[in-house]
Amino acid sequence: MTADHDPHGPGPTGVVWECAVRLRLLTDSHVGAARAGTGQVAESDVDLRLDRDPRGGAPRLRATTLAGLLRHELLARTADPEGAAALLGSGDAPGAGARSSALDLDDAYAVLPGGGAVSVRVGTRVDPATGSVHPGRMWQWEVLPAGTEFTAHLRLRAADPAGEARLLTLLALAARGLADEGPGIRIGGRTGRGLGAVRATRWAVRRHDLTDEEGWFSYHARDWPTRWREADRALDAADPDADLVGGLRAELNGHGQWATAALLSEAVVVDRRRRAELRLELHVAERLDPVPSGRDPRPATLLIADTPTDTLAGERTTPADRVHRRRPAVTGDGEATPLPVLGDTALFALFKRIGERLVRDAAEHLSGEGTRWPEWHAHWWGGDTGRWPDSRPAPSRIRLRATPTLTGGAPVTTTRLTVDSLFGDAVDGHLFTTELHSGGSAPVVLDVTAPDDAVLGLLALVVRELATVPLDTLGAGAGSGSGRLVATRAVLATHEGDGSPPHEVDLVRALTEPDGPDAATARGWLPELHRQITRAPQAGPDDEGDPS
Repeated sequence: MTADHDPHGPGPTGVVWECAVRLRLLTDSHVGAARAGTGQVAESDVDLRLDRDPRGGAPRLRATTLAGLLRHELLARTADPEGAAALLGSGDAPGAGARSSALDLDDAYAVLPGGGAVSVRVGTRVDPATGSVHPGRMWQWEVLPAGTEFTAHLRLRAADPAGEARLLTLLALAARGLADEGPGIRIGGRTGRGLGAVRATRWAVRRHDLTDEEGWFSYHARDWPTRWREADRALDAADPDADLVGGLRAELNGHGQWATAALLSEAVVVDRRRRAELRLELHVAERLDPVPSGRDPRPATLLIADTPTDTLAGERTTPADRVHRRRPAVTGDGEATPLPVLGDTALFALFKRIGERLVRDAAEHLSGEGTRWPEWHAHWWGGDTGRWPDSRPAPSRIRLRATPTLTGGAPVTTTRLTVDSLFGDAVDGHLFTTELHSGGSAPVVLDVTAPDDAVLGLLALVVRELATVPLDTLGAGAGSGSGRLVATRAVLATHEGDGSPPHEVDLVRALTEPDGPDAATARGWLPELHRQITRAPQAGPDDEGDPS
């Protein structure tokens, strides 16, 4: 048995678990660099670069980043800081109860799908009030496309069977965020706009008993390249349908640790996250009020503008100057296929713009000026700054789970010209061709952290707008009739975090059946929404006396 020399560590190490996991990006992701320039790539106009290995320049996911994501997921699911500290250590100063991590991780390097290259996207800042791009708020950033894979290597150290069972349970709970369909672990930036969705596709585990001579040599008598090669071969041979818990149990039973395997099987911890999810079906279509039963709404056109890929490559084979955005999406067979998207930043800005208009109008109608609706709205949807100069930007508590991809519909090519408003004739050289997307639908999921009745009431009103009132549009071409969306399905599910089944409310049925139970539930949320947005603003540090 080897001794752990860290006085604040987990104690003697009796067992070491080697775990390897293959992670696949389901949507685009940007794992940013700590510095603007890395020295491994040529200078260009890219403003935001990916984090890269300083030796070879390969994009990477740092071990510290993955450890922080696992810690956050474990805390959210269990509300147990002691358990998170036992697995991943604590951040206290040495000598003040600090604990080193029982879980060691290595940096994971990206393998791009199809041997492709890192793509460069043009980022824009959309003004939620107008739906247009802020002047000058454009930048270029590197993006890992959907289908990119990482292979992460983890090592878990335990002192005895009792501690082993507990640590394995904590690891399995933290890793649920890499396997669940719900709002799990997201990597990189702009995750609130649908980027960074990731899924664990394969697991490989191996147990080493360091109290046994054979187990000691099987772990220590190997160099690091050998360990990584063995883990890669184990991942290639692993069952893609097997999860982490199944692999851990099989390995424990193979070593005769039946009691520990039984404890791991019986360790069921309730997901403590209080959350809500709004599941929508949005059609690119003209609204019909009401939509006839059994018939799809009339298709409309949509343009989330993008540059043709052949133009980026230096060749011009597509006649269109602008095309509707297509992004690689991971399909059921695991392959990344370019599909038209409903948008990420623009779609989130649409929801935010509708919500802002609703609460502003309601607050002004109920109380006039001097209400706190901007502060309340920024609390849920995010804001650039607070009321005071030293306040930091507020994160969004309503998040788009993934970038929605459109199914159905077809591309439509249109040719337009610019007409001189004074003379009424065409302007020379202002002829352009656009490839729009017509029709189609996409499933959209919004996740809400720690919801209350007020934000649930706002989401019910947002659904009403999307299902009935044609006021807001998505993307470019709003003046020519593009960007119409209609919601044909909207189910709001709330999870209380106590293990009980989620409570679901059909918000579309609440509109079509105003005397039904769904409508009664939705109307019950509105008084709290009115109370929250009409309260007076909270007092600041200089509100007493002179505001300056």
